[in-house]
Amino acid sequence: MTTKPLIFVDLDDTLFQTHRRISPDADFRVASVDKNGQALAYMKPKQQIFSDWLFASADVIPVTARSVEALSRVKLQFQHAAICSHGGTIIDADNNMDMQWFDLQQQQVAKLDQSMQDLVEQIHEYAADLGSVRTWAVEENGLKIYTVAKQNDTEQPLFLDKIVEKLPAEISEQFYLHMNGNNLAIIPLAVSKKNAVQFYLEKYDPLQQRAVMGLGDSLSDFGFLSCCDWFGMPKNSQLHRFSETALDLSYQSKGYFGNV
Repeated sequence: MTTKPLIFVDLDDTLFQTHRRISPDADFRVASVDKNGQALAYMKPKQQIFSDWLFASADVIPVTARSVEALSRVKLQFQHAAICSHGGTIIDADNNMDMQWFDLQQQQVAKLDQSMQDLVEQIHEYAADLGSVRTWAVEENGLKIYTVAKQNDTEQPLFLDKIVEKLPAEISEQFYLHMNGNNLAIIPLAVSKKNAVQFYLEKYDPLQQRAVMGLGDSLSDFGFLSCCDWFGMPKNSQLHRFSETALDLSYQSKGYFGNV
C-alpha cells in the first residue's frame, strides 16, 4: 500500500487565480493559458510553494469545472487521474476517459441534452435588458455535461443573479446552479464533483486504506470535500467567508460554540 496521501484539489481560485482577478507581479508563475497560448491565470509565490509541496508529498488529482481541453492548458504536471467538467468526466493519467463513469453519466444526462441547448439560447433573452453574455454547453465525447453563462463586461456590475431569477421553475427540478463572479453554471443533478470523487474512491480505493485530503474554494466544492478524511480551503475564499459568517450567526443565536 502506498504511503502517499491522495489529494483531490480544485484548481481555479484554489491553486491559482485568473488574470482578471489579479495584476501579476514578476515573481508570479503562469498557471494556465488561453486557446491562443496567452497567459490566463497565475500562481502567487505562496501558491507556488504550496503546489510544489503537494506534488512532492502526495498523489494529486484535480477536481475542476474545466473541461478536459481546458485542463490541458493548465501548466501543472498531473501524474494521475483527473475529474473534469464539474464531475461529468473522469480521465486517467494518459487522458483516457473512464468509460464506466461516462456510461453512468450518459444514462442520466443525455435526456437533458435539448434542455441544455435551449438554455444556451434562452439565457441571451433573459440577459437582453441586463448586459452582454456568452453561453455554451460544455461537451465531452459528444455528451453535453452542463451549460455555462459568462458576463462579458467584467467592469459592469455583476448581474447573473438576475438571470437566475428568470429561469423557469422546472430548471430546479433537473439542475442545480453554481455562480462565482461572472460565471454561472447550470448543471444536471446527476453531475457533481462529489459523485465523481465517490465513484473514484469506491473503484480505486475500495478498502479505504489511503489517507484522503480535499482542497477547494467554493460552496459547490463542499460536496466532494466531505468525501475526504481531511479538507481545507484558501483564506478569503467563498467557502471561507461562508463558514466564518455561519459560525458568527451560530454563536449569536446560541451564545457559545459547539453542540449540547
